[in-house]
Amino acid sequence: MNTIIIFSSKYGCTADCACNLKGKLTGQVTLTDINKSNIKIEIEKYDTIIIGSSIYVGAISKKLRTLCHENIELLTQKRVGIFLCCAFPEQANDYLSANFPSTLLKNTKTVKMFGGEARLEKMSFLDKLIVKSATKGNYKNLKISHESLEDFVREISV
Repeated sequence: MNTIIIFSSKYGCTADCACNLKGKLTGQVTLTDINKSNIKIEIEKYDTIIIGSSIYVGAISKKLRTLCHENIELLTQKRVGIFLCCAFPEQANDYLSANFPSTLLKNTKTVKMFGGEARLEKMSFLDKLIVKSATKGNYKNLKISHESLEDFVREISV
């Protein structure tokens, strides 16, 4: 199986999850940070496409959203998995419907919320304020769900 993990990570949590996924998947796996890649991503070369993003103020990265919309026909013909790193996994359906084409979501093999981490030491002052306010000060309780990550690997590999 030839897989690409295309991700967007603002402070490193999503990048860490993408690396963790890469280590757990079999076959050839390519890791691509869409924010650091200036090359055209050739989706047609891959059997499996994994899309991962952090959520900030309810949105994924513009580059990932554009990639999905511009390649919707091709993506619906592939095995696709989506993972999100976010502080509020209970809002998953809202995040998904606001950020991904409905056709893609209907054809996706698996979708998981991995939770999130507040890496305040890396954040801008404004982002720190937003995180502290949104979590009502409970940002230290944010954790990555390794169980959800393992479930994702199982489901995308079938």
